[in-house]
Amino acid sequence: MIGIQLYKDQTEFIKKLMNNQLLTIRAAENVVRILPPLNVKKKEIDLAIKIIEKVCSQIK
Repeated sequence: MIGIQLYKDQTEFIKKLMNNQLLTIRAAENVVRILPPLNVKKKEIDLAIKIIEKVCSQIK
């Protein structure tokens, strides 16, 4: 389990992740929880990181 703490409201961030095929949930006021399955492959992790980086660059 990984949490990403944001300095802005996570609602927009989560929606953009979902639009890019990455499902996450809220964990606290400004934390997004990422919980991959135990059998996740490196290729899938790399893809998720690319999606997160893309969305981070879109939100300022």
